[in-house]
Amino acid sequence: MTTEEDELRRVARQLNLITAAQQERLHEARVLVIGAGGLGCPLMQSLTAVGVGHIRLLDDDTVDLTNIHRQVLFGAGDVGRPKVEVAAERLAALQPGIVVDADQNRLTTGNALAECGAADLVIDGSDTFATKYLSADACEATGTPLVWGTVLRFAGQAALWHSGPGSAAGRGVGLRDFFPEQPDAASAPDCATAGVLGATTAVVGNLMATEAVKYLTGLTRPDGEPASTPGRVLNYDALAGTVRALTVRADTAREPVTGVRDFYGAACAASIDDVALDPGRAEARRLLDEVRAGEAVAVDVREPHEVLVEDLDCESVKLPLSRLNPDALAEAVGTAEKVVVYCASGVRSGMVADNVELDGVEIVSLPGGTAAQR
Repeated sequence: MTTEEDELRRVARQLNLITAAQQERLHEARVLVIGAGGLGCPLMQSLTAVGVGHIRLLDDDTVDLTNIHRQVLFGAGDVGRPKVEVAAERLAALQPGIVVDADQNRLTTGNALAECGAADLVIDGSDTFATKYLSADACEATGTPLVWGTVLRFAGQAALWHSGPGSAAGRGVGLRDFFPEQPDAASAPDCATAGVLGATTAVVGNLMATEAVKYLTGLTRPDGEPASTPGRVLNYDALAGTVRALTVRADTAREPVTGVRDFYGAACAASIDDVALDPGRAEARRLLDEVRAGEAVAVDVREPHEVLVEDLDCESVKLPLSRLNPDALAEAVGTAEKVVVYCASGVRSGMVADNVELDGVEIVSLPGGTAAQR
């Protein structure tokens, strides 16, 4: 067990910047972190080091070798272990006095209001539109401040949102003032498809941690204004080496969020029959059953490095889109009368299905790509 004197010595350099009372606020804070991934790992590392006393962590995944280049709390020896379990161990090693409530579960429509409402601050380190909009809606409905971040390729964004009960003028600024509607999952590539620089996630994760510290301590700028500003979005570009800021204003014509919706997407629908609510997922499962039964041939149009990350649990022909043409496809599938092409999300395979024709062969795209079998 750490003593109070040990803890004060540990953060002694920080006490040159914040008061003892502000440090106590960090120690007493109850922070909900959604996701122990590329953003969640570095931000939790920093929050723990800075002295946040209680972290509740939600993540239902296990450590994979492909995670480690950006998820800095994990090592090669942790592969296969629950992320929340490993994260709790690493954080306790940094700050023995911390309480980490590690729950191998995801945020769902059934638990979001209770989880967000019980926290002093919610930090969303998730990687799906579905979870980000669910957490944003739950935070607005409960009036809980939310630190939000995204990262892809060489860039990312971080912001603090606070809307709903208890926010400025009872209205505040929320995610839906910036992006009013949840995009379709296929409208943007995921990290497996587009790639992500591990160091970029560390930068954005620590920008998020900084926003959390400013909010929890109530830090002010030299002019006396609050350092923490809801609606101020930081845009980080690693290649240009720049951080630019823009300010989002509340849309007074927008109807305030007072609860969560019935469905945000398969990633948040643990308590809902996702097949009934998502016809595309049901179609994907039907097509995969045909492939496994030998009634169709699966053709993977992803690039070789993507296959290392995730693949279908059935036999498939590997024919990257960069080398695909009608002759190459005809040679690859032989005498098959039906071909199911797939990629990571269904976007590239959809292009193939729409634009490539073979005599006597039905070519269809797997809705949702490799994620369809999760």
